[in-house]
Amino acid sequence: MIVKTLDDEDLVAHGQDKFSRSAEMEAERGQITDREGNVLASDMESYRLALITDSDYPNHVTDPEKAAETLAGVIDMEQKDIEARIKEGIEKEQFQVEFGREGRDLSYNQKKTLEESGTAGLVFVPETKRFYPNGDFASHLIGYAEESGGSDELSGQMGLERAYDDVLSGQDGTIDYTQDLWGYIVPNSDTVKPPQGGANMKLTIDSNIQLYLEDSLDTMEEHFEPEELFAVVADAESGEILASGQRPSFNPRTREGFGNSWLNMLYQYSFEPGSTFKVFGLAAAIAEGEYDPDATYESGSYDVNGHTIYDWQKEGWGNITYNQGMQYSSNALMMLLQDKVGEDKMLEYYRKFGFGEPTGSEFPNEPSGVLAWDNELQRKTTAFGQSSTVTPIQMIQGMTAILNGGKMKKPYVVDEITDPDTGEVIHDGKETVVRQVIPKEAADKTQEEINTFVGGSEDHNSQYLLDDYEVAGKSGTAQIIDPEGGGYMDGDYEFLTSFLGYAPEDDPEVIVYYGIKLASKNKSDTWDYGVMHGFNPLMERTLKYLEVEGADDGAGGEAVEVGDYTGQPLSEAEPAAEDTIQTIITGDGEEIVDHYPKNDTLLPYDTFFVKTDGEQLMPDLQGLSMREALMFGEFMGIDVSVEGEGFIQEQSVKPGTPIDEQTSLELTLSSNDPND
Repeated sequence: MIVKTLDDEDLVAHGQDKFSRSAEMEAERGQITDREGNVLASDMESYRLALITDSDYPNHVTDPEKAAETLAGVIDMEQKDIEARIKEGIEKEQFQVEFGREGRDLSYNQKKTLEESGTAGLVFVPETKRFYPNGDFASHLIGYAEESGGSDELSGQMGLERAYDDVLSGQDGTIDYTQDLWGYIVPNSDTVKPPQGGANMKLTIDSNIQLYLEDSLDTMEEHFEPEELFAVVADAESGEILASGQRPSFNPRTREGFGNSWLNMLYQYSFEPGSTFKVFGLAAAIAEGEYDPDATYESGSYDVNGHTIYDWQKEGWGNITYNQGMQYSSNALMMLLQDKVGEDKMLEYYRKFGFGEPTGSEFPNEPSGVLAWDNELQRKTTAFGQSSTVTPIQMIQGMTAILNGGKMKKPYVVDEITDPDTGEVIHDGKETVVRQVIPKEAADKTQEEINTFVGGSEDHNSQYLLDDYEVAGKSGTAQIIDPEGGGYMDGDYEFLTSFLGYAPEDDPEVIVYYGIKLASKNKSDTWDYGVMHGFNPLMERTLKYLEVEGADDGAGGEAVEVGDYTGQPLSEAEPAAEDTIQTIITGDGEEIVDHYPKNDTLLPYDTFFVKTDGEQLMPDLQGLSMREALMFGEFMGIDVSVEGEGFIQEQSVKPGTPIDEQTSLELTLSSNDPND
């Protein structure tokens, strides 16, 4: 005791080791929200179920058959399989048994139901999981986070969750304390280093527009069963990404479709774009004074060092004007314009438009694409979008230059990142001019020409015309490299079809880029109709939602201010009287008990949830979106589970049925909007 050592062992250190304890306090991962603050990804406490089978332990399972029956009513596992697992645990004298994936990620309501059943031996281990309330919803963009490498901590595995993992994850805290011989904490012996929560990330994504996009992709996928699909909606003026999606995709909640594709197509998909690329060669020719819409040329083919390259219609259209050639998407005209501008000068313009280099997006390892310029044949085929490769985000960025007086805007999807404790803005995404690519006059003239490509004098691409808006843009049909034999695939309709469009044509507010690769069903429709079945509804619904001028009177409506109507008669709630607002009422009384939202604004086609006095009855939810379905569950405090994507088609609790907080509601969604 005097020298504090015994046989060279440090007794002080030995005592500290015996009675000192340290525990880790896990940091909460930051939320990811859309531009309006709607949660797209957040941490949620869930529970892992175990059942104690050791008869020497006071609280152990006593009736395997009854326990299996109870558990089968809550978790997605057959009663016979549960019972077999319990009996196996008893026979092998295991302390407890677990139930694999089916026994994980239990909600609080599921846990509560099992606890109230009185089943002996139940154990619930709290876990933190990453929750994605919208399911398959910009999945490759947002990505996902999960426990990995044997750690209990969440880490980003894909998308923004991975790209910003260090920012979102925060820093764990610790608590150090001393315990006595009986395991009690010694008073005033604890030292706490609190965890620092991860930063919160707000995206430029608009959930409503994203829903429209996912719905359109579902429609296209069902009709064509293609190898790949992509779509992106961007703000034409600022470069903000309003929505982005692709197929194949996956549901981060259920892992359905997981692993079918790891590629984030918006930023990482490099491909030959086809004729959509022609708008940039056109812009260069106009900037150099080499394009006269009324000048004429002989269409059909063009000679390149002894090689004849044809228009898509081999015989051409005779001697036509440059503008007619652009409307017909003539390859011969683009090669002629490249010769007039000069190959070196044309390459310089392509680089100014951002091709051949990454956009500098929020995602690491963004490919640069390749401007194939090694020989005369590559240079000429690049003029009409073959040989050279691009990414969708480069195409969006390049188009912003044409639509903004030659000033190219850098696309971005992260609006801001904030400290969860102080609210301090760590990262502020903002509109950025990359450079002046072409003079304003050249950009304006290029836009005027593009405005003739849909439904112009030659009535070409008229399938993209909308009743309420003037849409402009360029279609593309690109050959695809044969992954097995080299060269291009030459089967019927084996190509990538796309449309790079904007609206309204005179004052563009929205850019939509839509593409489909290798349809396996209804193949000829990709030639006859292009991507109109996906592009048109997406563009139209987006414009109406944004209340863009040009729609028929009453098509858009105005935003409705919402106050607090609690305690007032239902008849005095202004939103409930609006034709453009859908009101969902649960009570059968007349006085408002609660409502959502409060002191906020509702946009046209939004939903106003109202709870009145009297008996609470299940409303008809048919036609609501997934987001609105989950919003309803949160508002009513009931457990809602969702299957499918799109809009509600079926509900497990029939309209008019009495409901309370114990109600569980299962909803089946479909990609077809029953209100359309």
